[in-house]
Amino acid sequence: MSNEKSFMSEFEIEFISDLRRLGINKKDVAQKLEMTMPTLNSRIEKPWTLTVKDLNNLKELEFNLKTIYINGINKD
Repeated sequence: MSNEKSFMSEFEIEFISDLRRLGINKKDVAQKLEMTMPTLNSRIEKPWTLTVKDLNNLKELEFNLKTIYINGINKD
């Protein structure tokens, strides 16, 4: 039985696109957000777990945050 996800969220797709556009990698982002890689991966998969501090740091890195929804996010 596989634990792999069957699809990527809109936020995950946008995040990967932003990494390429900005020429940075996940390790750089994890360092900026002061978190481990497993934590970053978890927050990318579940963007509603990002803190205001995380969002501000992503904005400083010039990430596009338009796919983050404060209200009405589907957590399932």
